[in-house]
Amino acid sequence: MKKIILLTLFLSFEVYSITNNVVVTGDRVSIRLSPSLDGELLDRAMLGDHFSSLTKSNGWQGIIAPSYIPAWVHSNYVSNNIILAKKLNVRVGPNRNYGVLTVLSKGEEIIEIEKFNDWIKISPPSNSVVWISNDYLSNIVYHTDHDLEINHDSVSEELSEKVNFKGEDSEIINLSFNLNADMEQGLFIELEGILSPSKYGIYKLINENNEDICFVRGRKYQLESLVNKRLLLSGKKYFIDDLELPILQPNNIKVLNLNVN
Repeated sequence: MKKIILLTLFLSFEVYSITNNVVVTGDRVSIRLSPSLDGELLDRAMLGDHFSSLTKSNGWQGIIAPSYIPAWVHSNYVSNNIILAKKLNVRVGPNRNYGVLTVLSKGEEIIEIEKFNDWIKISPPSNSVVWISNDYLSNIVYHTDHDLEINHDSVSEELSEKVNFKGEDSEIINLSFNLNADMEQGLFIELEGILSPSKYGIYKLINENNEDICFVRGRKYQLESLVNKRLLLSGKKYFIDDLELPILQPNNIKVLNLNVN
């Protein structure tokens, strides 16, 4: 399941800078509250997700908490979205038994999402840190050319027998598909085409005649920037019951040009 992903942004042939950004090299990788296998499981990261890494500890990387990580504060210490207490714990659930994600200070402002009993769910504050094992992360390196290239040096994890597609980043669409038992699954292929939005909350690859080639698996916020661009995709192909097109799980994505006219 371990994969090495190198994401490079070329502007010329020499390295411009190395950022503190990281990319996930496994699928459904645990995001935990603390840097340990015993740390509370908060969510799962998908293959290709990228985060900003702030710190390291014992084989783990502390990343800025993505927007879908739960964050709650008690309403007794908040007024008009402003923290009243000198120090207020932000917890990962609406109960004092949940772990502490971060701490806010008096006068800081929160972004309210919803309320549950005496608790307010908020957007994770900017100082929120969660943890992913370094075994499933790779650094993102920026160079100086105009191509964007994503390389997975080893074989990516295969789809399970049942596949759930994700639409918006924090929501799982209520559609579950079975792999077609009559078709050979996981064949490695290379396809060229233009990325386009599609049904099921996923994407598809089309040719210059606007004919469908395949579906492409990935999160919306990552693939959205590649829509209408000509791509060269390499990866494993799967056939799903009741879908008219195969699904490609890319190991390598290369942008051949910036935009399609």
